[in-house]
Amino acid sequence: MKKIIILLYLSICTFGASGQYKIKLATNATIGVSPNVETYFFVEKLAVEYIGSYVFDIKGVNYSHQPIVHFGFEHFQRYQNDPIILRSAEILKRIRDALGDNGPILDHLLNQKEFPAKGNRFANYKQKLEISEAKNKLMPLFDELTDSLRKFYIKANVAEFLKDNSAFYNGALQEIAKDINRSAYSSIEKWYGRKFPYYELYISPAMPITPGTGNYRGYGPTILSPNGKIPSMVVSSSKMLILQGNLSSYKEYGFDNKDVTQLITIHEISHSFVNPLLEKYKEQITADSALFVKGLKDTLATKGIRNWYVCVIEHLVRLGEIRIAASAGNQEEASRLRTIHISEYNCILLPLLEKKITGYEKDRTNYPTFERYLPELVKFLHSLTPEMVSDQLLKYKLINLFERLR
Repeated sequence: MKKIIILLYLSICTFGASGQYKIKLATNATIGVSPNVETYFFVEKLAVEYIGSYVFDIKGVNYSHQPIVHFGFEHFQRYQNDPIILRSAEILKRIRDALGDNGPILDHLLNQKEFPAKGNRFANYKQKLEISEAKNKLMPLFDELTDSLRKFYIKANVAEFLKDNSAFYNGALQEIAKDINRSAYSSIEKWYGRKFPYYELYISPAMPITPGTGNYRGYGPTILSPNGKIPSMVVSSSKMLILQGNLSSYKEYGFDNKDVTQLITIHEISHSFVNPLLEKYKEQITADSALFVKGLKDTLATKGIRNWYVCVIEHLVRLGEIRIAASAGNQEEASRLRTIHISEYNCILLPLLEKKITGYEKDRTNYPTFERYLPELVKFLHSLTPEMVSDQLLKYKLINLFERLR
């Protein structure tokens, strides 16, 4: 089957004294491990013992299916009552209660120099930020948290932990990198009519995911560089592993999941092409929240989609995934994505949006970029009624039921 995702050149895997692992995939792309992100999740795991939960990190849940989460917690648990952890727990509770998600923390950390260095990765980072008022008010907490994480990185010698477990981290990188196809970035750029200077992908074996087949998480931060925004991706493990005696005993690392890698690599990077463009329409889209009918709201709540604006974002990103595959001539992959996004993720407006997007694909002269055509999609969504959304939801519920009974 012709692939649509990236298997970029798998070349050199580097490991430095800071505990960083990185594979150069192409001249403008890498996949690696961020010591900042790993340190954050080690600290979050300890903090959750005080604050109860944060996203999929839940006190009392057995994470033995994720070796780095499990053994990392055991290794760093001696710092449970350290003042750094106690203060970090207070900060995380305030951020969690205000924002719900920890994604903005990952955004901030990837825009910082790699620990143990201090400061912004690029100059004028904060001046370039395009964030909500709520997030802006929390910026002092992000800065304090980053300082606490850096201190923990030094005090707990996180670099030594990463280095001692280099075989695991390198194995995990090799697992995921082999399933990334090299042609996807150019296909994405062509369809959206936009290019970015660089792409940075990260795995995070320390990111907690609750046990269960098919569970995984991906988040798409944006890194602000002097040459423009750098789309990024941070992804958890996606395969449940059987607990071994120690980290050196593993021959599988939780990232050997072709379908997930191919899906999430495109998905998270695509958010960088869609989310910033929708910001200017946020008020208009939010005004149509009556379209987020109860049935759709209840269905999507399990996927973490809790309002109409996020629902629109997820629909448009997944629309792009399907159409990028189709535009590349890979109808089989387009069909697979269509089934996943409608049947599993319940993005039931995709068939309607696919019909509408033909206006863009057939007239790239007048619409050279997705940004130019976006007002038409916003108008189309505005033209829907709650009854139309409910009918569409019922239609695909019946189709799914029929498929299960067949």
